[in-house]
Amino acid sequence: MIRIAVLPGDGVGWEVLEGPVRLAHELAARGIIDVTGPLPVGASSYGSTGEGLPASTLAACEDADAILLGAIGEHPGVPLSEHRPELALLALREHFDLRVSIRQVWQPGRPPITFVRNLLAGAYGGTDLRGESTGETPAWDRFELEPWRIAELAEIALGYLQRAGHNARFISVDKANLLATSRLWRRVVGEAASAANVDVRHVYVDRFAYELGCTDVGDAVVVTEGLFGDILSDLASGRAGSIAMCASASIHPGHPVSGRCVGLFEPVHGSAPMRAGQNKVNPTGGFLSLAALLDWFPETAVHSEAIRRALAAVIEQGVVTYDLDRPGRTVVGTDEFSDGVVKSCLLYTSPSPRDGLLSRMPSSA
Repeated sequence: MIRIAVLPGDGVGWEVLEGPVRLAHELAARGIIDVTGPLPVGASSYGSTGEGLPASTLAACEDADAILLGAIGEHPGVPLSEHRPELALLALREHFDLRVSIRQVWQPGRPPITFVRNLLAGAYGGTDLRGESTGETPAWDRFELEPWRIAELAEIALGYLQRAGHNARFISVDKANLLATSRLWRRVVGEAASAANVDVRHVYVDRFAYELGCTDVGDAVVVTEGLFGDILSDLASGRAGSIAMCASASIHPGHPVSGRCVGLFEPVHGSAPMRAGQNKVNPTGGFLSLAALLDWFPETAVHSEAIRRALAAVIEQGVVTYDLDRPGRTVVGTDEFSDGVVKSCLLYTSPSPRDGLLSRMPSSA
């Protein structure tokens, strides 16, 4: 049985996780998963405990198979001058070697655009690859990518392509006309695609940004360097209607390096402290993160699609949060939107495109 550690984090973190955690506890009550938490992390944790990543939280994460995170960032009442909250997230990634990022930008009724990128190399290399400025001296960042890391990303992306179906395109994004790392990237990804007998489209990052902004990219799996993917996936989320339409998974491929944990799943939108406590934010990213988490483990994957279908059912009924407001839609708060998604998931219906979570559970549950 997989165990999930819940880390609400900062700002709107708990607001976007409250509904997904309710669903997780429904699964736990039926013996499908185990849930631990909520556990402190980030700026809110620093404000209450004096630590951004308490030892007790790290120990609970080591005893879990995956982490469901709300957000790490600014938190009301905790000055950033006293604490850098992102250090807790970086520490979790490094401790569990969560070196691969998988982001899926989702829209109701459409296949997602999947971005596979590196997290612990390239532009996201360690502090030894950076030099800070004194204000008078230059600052510098050294950018390195090993061939094995690129090959690993390509293999993971090709796995998602196989699942996506025959209409999906395999796209590799780089800046090979400028960067040596991108020229290596293009060669390694091309070799992996050739070995898999898959057509790959190589495209420069600036051109692909234009296409995301102005054209319908369609069903695609995109493999790219970490910084490029960070920016492009946010752009794709905007095209989908809201930054909340994207879930992010930070993954360690293979056996865990410390404890049991092999993944951290979170929305991409950050802590949004200006929205905290207002019951306004869109919790879709939290639900999509839970779906991605369940989808990662074979024993729980059957339950993930029901969450996406429940989200689609609520949005297609015209019930949305403020960020998805359009003519003819009804704007509701975070709680009401979450209630609608949870209700849709838990309704027992006959098999159909909108069947609920309980109808997909094993009969022994």
